[in-house]
Formats: sequence, structure tokens, C-alpha cells
Amino acid sequence: MSRLILSLVVLLAVSACSGPKDTPVPMDLAAMDAVKPALEKLTPEERELFAGYVMRNTLGAKLGGLFGGKAGPGIPDGMTIGKAIEDQRKFKADRAVEEARQAALKEKLNAERDAAMKTMRDAVTVTLVSKALKEERGMSGMLIDENLQVTFGYKNNSTKEIAGVKGYISVKDLFGDEISGFAISNDKTIKVGESITWTGSRSVKYAMGSNKDRKLAEMTDDKYKVIWEPTVVVFADGTKLEAPEK
Repeated sequence: MSRLILSLVVLLAVSACSGPKDTPVPMDLAAMDAVKPALEKLTPEERELFAGYVMRNTLGAKLGGLFGGKAGPGIPDGMTIGKAIEDQRKFKADRAVEEARQAALKEKLNAERDAAMKTMRDAVTVTLVSKALKEERGMSGMLIDENLQVTFGYKNNSTKEIAGVKGYISVKDLFGDEISGFAISNDKTIKVGESITWTGSRSVKYAMGSNKDRKLAEMTDDKYKVIWEPTVVVFADGTKLEAPEK
């Protein structure tokens, strides 16, 4: 009788110490219904953490093996609901720290880029001086092509001769949407305080897709703005200013 009483006491003690978080987690996602009764005893936050752990270590682990990658190990043997919750909590905390680091780095690099862009814009001003549609006709008067002819102006605001300028001109409408863009590469020397112009053209008749160049040609100056995005300014003495890549 004493042995029976002792066994019952031990069983009651074990039962009292166990709880929903001590429930083993099935290694197979298809068998996860077995832990539903235990999950119902958890808080909403704990259930969310558990669900995140299961998804990360089942479907997420398998997706990692696609396209030549390495699949994750899955749910390990002996994992309990409580351990899964703590594992997911740590995973989320670590990810938050990493995301904060990445955000800080991105902010730092963007600030450095903005500073470099300002220095280059201060050194040389580049703008769209004029634009017009020009027709190209054959000897019979038949229209062969139409071109957007643009003239860009460059002004050296620095204290040194500029040997070359490279960048991008973005022309945007009043809503900030780009109408048209132009890659700028000019290697004409610009003396200190002086300005030069460059004129070029490209076809609007045979342009692919939506023809925004034609729209730009027909817009009045008060309906668009020119954004100068320099990438390199080379001075005659060999020094240069450069913007970090995005």
C-alpha cells in the first residue's frame, strides 16, 4: 500500500510540474494538430511566436533549399512548445537588431551620398536650356523622322578648371513623376566662372513605348523641373569629385 501511495504522489508531482509549454512539438507539419489543446492554453503572443517558429523551421527551412541553396534542419527532435517560443522570441530580437544596423548603415551611406552630390552641384551647374521638335524630311518633302533636340548648359562654379562632367538629368512633372531622362557625359573643358552648352537630339518618331520625349517637347517651362544628378566631376588638375553608388 505504501508503494502505491508513493507512486501516486510522484505522478501527481510530475503532473503538477508539467504544462502546455512542456508539450513536445511534432517534427512533421502534418502532425501539428496534436498540439492544439496545449496551444489553446497559451497567451495570444505565445501562440503567435510558436506559429512563427513552426513556419520558419518547416516551410521556411524547405524554401531555403530552392535554387541551389541549403535547406534548413527543420524542427529538431525533443523540441517543446516552450523552447520553440523562446527560440522564436530570440530570433525576432536578433533580427530587429540586424535590421536596425542595416537601417543605420543605409542612413549613413545616403547622408554621405547627399553630401557628395551637393558638393558636385555646387561645383558645376547643369540644366536644360532649350528643347524643340525638329523634323527631318527627304528630298520629296516626305517626313523621315522627328527628333527631340535639347541643349544643356554647364557652368563652372568652382575655383578650378573642369575637364569633364558625368551624370544624369531627370525632367519631372509637377507631381514628381519623371517625364524624360538624359545621361550626361561632357568632356569639354570649362574654365572657372564660364559656361558652355551642348546640343544633341534623339528620335521621337521611332521611340519604343510611351513617347514622353514628345510630351516634354510640348510642355511649357512652368510645367516641369530639372533635377541634376551628378556622378563624377573631373578637374583639369587630375582631381575629381565622385558620388558613392546608391
